[in-house]
Amino acid sequence: MNNIKYSYQMNMWGFPRFKQIKDFEEWYNKDFTADGYYQDWDKTLKYLSTAGFQGIELMWYQIGILRMLFGSLPAFTDFIRERGIEKVTGCFSINMGSESKENLPNILMSQQKVIDGLAELGANNLVIMPAGQYYGTGPLDDEQLKNVANALNEVGKRAADKGLDISIHNEFWCAVNLSNHEKLLEMTDPKYVQYCLDTAQVSIMGVDIVKFYDKWHDRIKYLHLKDTTTKSLPDEERFKAGAEYDDEGKRWFYEMGAGYVDFVGLYELLKKHGFKGWATVETDGTPDRCATMLLAKWYIDNVLAPIYS
Repeated sequence: MNNIKYSYQMNMWGFPRFKQIKDFEEWYNKDFTADGYYQDWDKTLKYLSTAGFQGIELMWYQIGILRMLFGSLPAFTDFIRERGIEKVTGCFSINMGSESKENLPNILMSQQKVIDGLAELGANNLVIMPAGQYYGTGPLDDEQLKNVANALNEVGKRAADKGLDISIHNEFWCAVNLSNHEKLLEMTDPKYVQYCLDTAQVSIMGVDIVKFYDKWHDRIKYLHLKDTTTKSLPDEERFKAGAEYDDEGKRWFYEMGAGYVDFVGLYELLKKHGFKGWATVETDGTPDRCATMLLAKWYIDNVLAPIYS
């Protein structure tokens, strides 16, 4: 059994609208484009399985859609297994407004629904952006950061009751940012709150991922893997309105090996510290979903796996 198993995040890649397109000829004769190849779960899962992915990761808003599309969440897990995908590994969500204590009840109610859905899916992990966007929210004072940490701890307790982990996920544009993201980690309870290292997001934020992993490896239980050509983005860019989706259409993220992120150094440390668990590949912002997915998996299989698999 490999030490690292690979999942794929179903966010920017596109969320299939159909369970299965059974008459593709009819679809194509009306459409005449490749769109039909990306509209159903049947084909999408086959692409991922063929590339060697063993799991998929969802977004919080997709769980209810899957329940309606497949009739039940266990039916969806049966469907993906029949197409070579082992499991839904987890889900990404946001503790929006967590800096304010009065928002905690709504956060707990919202995240409980996600936790319950993930438990039905047999997932492992709820990945949480700890607060909203920096613009309009930051900078956070100590009391606000304490509220953010408390919200994570409380969600973590509820997740643990269902056999799930939760993991902090930092974004370069989040209200929790370079000046306080490690302080937040220190303020959370390691019994209930882990960390998911997103290699591109924290690099853009200005963090050396190799040093960060070496320091916090005991808390880093999950990985989000993607590359970037943007290094240590200035505050005025990270903190502006709509930072990740700016008006100029900036592409922040690339397939592994196409940017400057030191994946080789990271994998050497994964080996040193004996990491075992799931790593999720993300292909946010790609103009060609299949090409980016395959290039990322080639890099894993041919560059990173020989270091540590």
